[in-house]
Amino acid sequence: LVLPDKISIYQGPIESICRTDDEVREQVRTTVLHEIGHYFGIDDERLHELGMG
Repeated sequence: LVLPDKISIYQGPIESICRTDDEVREQVRTTVLHEIGHYFGIDDERLHELGMG
Protein backbone atom coordinates (compact mmCIF):
# COMPACT_ATOMS: atom_id res chain seq x y z
CA LEU A 1 0.00 0.00 0.00
CA VAL A 2 1.38 3.39 -0.99
CA LEU A 3 0.04 6.50 0.69
CA PRO A 4 -0.78 9.48 -1.54
CA ASP A 5 1.47 12.51 -1.52
CA LYS A 6 0.23 15.19 0.83
CA ILE A 7 1.13 18.69 1.95
CA SER A 8 0.84 19.45 5.66
CA ILE A 9 0.15 23.04 6.65
CA TYR A 10 0.94 23.92 10.27
CA GLN A 11 -1.45 26.53 11.63
CA GLY A 12 0.65 27.89 14.51
CA PRO A 13 3.75 28.95 12.57
CA ILE A 14 1.67 30.55 9.82
CA GLU A 15 -0.53 32.46 12.26
CA SER A 16 2.55 33.64 14.17
CA ILE A 17 3.89 35.50 11.11
CA CYS A 18 0.55 36.85 9.84
CA ARG A 19 -1.49 39.72 11.27
CA THR A 20 -4.72 39.35 9.30
CA ASP A 21 -6.90 36.61 7.83
CA ASP A 22 -5.94 37.82 4.36
CA GLU A 23 -2.25 37.37 5.19
CA VAL A 24 -2.96 33.85 6.45
CA ARG A 25 -4.77 32.98 3.21
CA GLU A 26 -1.92 34.37 1.10
CA GLN A 27 0.72 32.54 3.15
CA VAL A 28 -1.16 29.24 2.85
CA ARG A 29 -1.50 29.79 -0.91
CA THR A 30 2.21 30.56 -1.25
CA THR A 31 3.17 27.54 0.87
CA VAL A 32 1.00 25.14 -1.15
CA LEU A 33 2.32 26.48 -4.47
CA HIS A 34 5.89 26.24 -3.13
CA GLU A 35 5.43 22.59 -2.15
CA ILE A 36 3.75 21.73 -5.46
CA GLY A 37 6.74 23.32 -7.17
CA HIS A 38 9.08 21.03 -5.25
CA TYR A 39 6.96 18.05 -6.27
CA PHE A 40 7.63 18.98 -9.90
CA GLY A 41 11.35 19.41 -9.27
CA ILE A 42 11.62 23.20 -9.04
CA ASP A 43 14.35 24.31 -6.64
CA ASP A 44 14.04 27.02 -3.96
CA GLU A 45 15.96 29.61 -5.97
CA ARG A 46 13.58 29.32 -8.93
CA LEU A 47 10.52 29.27 -6.67
CA HIS A 48 11.68 32.55 -5.11
CA GLU A 49 12.13 34.04 -8.59
CA LEU A 50 8.54 33.00 -9.36
CA GLY A 51 7.23 34.61 -6.16
CA MET A 52 6.55 31.31 -4.44
CA GLY A 53 9.35 31.53 -1.91
